[in-house]
Amino acid sequence: MNEKKQRWDLNSQASGVFTKPQGFGMENSSSYLKTGDVWLTDSKKLSQPKISGIIVFPERMYAVFQEFMQFLNQSKKTVFVYKPSGVDAEYFADVDLVGIEKGNYARGQRFEVSASFVCKSLFYTEEQFEYHIKRADREVRWDFRWETRFNDLNYVYFRFENTGHVESPFSLSFTGHCTDAAMMVYQEGRLINQVRFNLTLLGSETLSISTFDDDLRIEVDGADRKDCLDFTNDNFFKLPIGASEVFFRSRTGKMNNIILNMEKYYKAV
Repeated sequence: MNEKKQRWDLNSQASGVFTKPQGFGMENSSSYLKTGDVWLTDSKKLSQPKISGIIVFPERMYAVFQEFMQFLNQSKKTVFVYKPSGVDAEYFADVDLVGIEKGNYARGQRFEVSASFVCKSLFYTEEQFEYHIKRADREVRWDFRWETRFNDLNYVYFRFENTGHVESPFSLSFTGHCTDAAMMVYQEGRLINQVRFNLTLLGSETLSISTFDDDLRIEVDGADRKDCLDFTNDNFFKLPIGASEVFFRSRTGKMNNIILNMEKYYKAV
């Protein structure tokens, strides 16, 4: 998949079939110290994943191979999409193509090439929470996807289950007149993370924050607003593994539109 969400299918006779896949597990790079007759782990870190396999082009062989190469070369961003058989989920990994070795015609004139990609992320799934509230003639309407509740004391709450292998980064945006908004994360009844925004947001303004490692930011309508943070606090945190409860509060006003995007990361899929 490219940056425009366009996909090249590697599961069909017409566009090619990805076979002999490798790199969907995990590998650690470790060093050990010998102490007596045992070896103690000195260091251990996750190795950068690599995906490789054989792409078979059964139809219009070389012509389809050239079209595939054109798709890759014109893509500014490449994402490998994996959907395991019998599982209702898609896993994504940001990748760079590191090599395609032009093959030969084989097995009844099928054109085969070996391909390898280096992963720039773990495999991940995407989750999105949306909360909207609109008042009209004393009626309150809302639209949300997860277990959620709110009241007139300026807070919104939902539960999040991180089934991934590491903590989940997120991006958050909210719109609506409010003062001193805050996001708090609880796990097993204990406050583990919070970020407070020391500012007054106008009804038409949108505040956004991202804790993705390659996109750390906090903005109001696109302008940097890191000055609204308390830097004695760990503001750019991630959501923990397991179940947690996320609260949004404001001292006055309401955050009428909240969009929270999260990614669950997996060391092996």
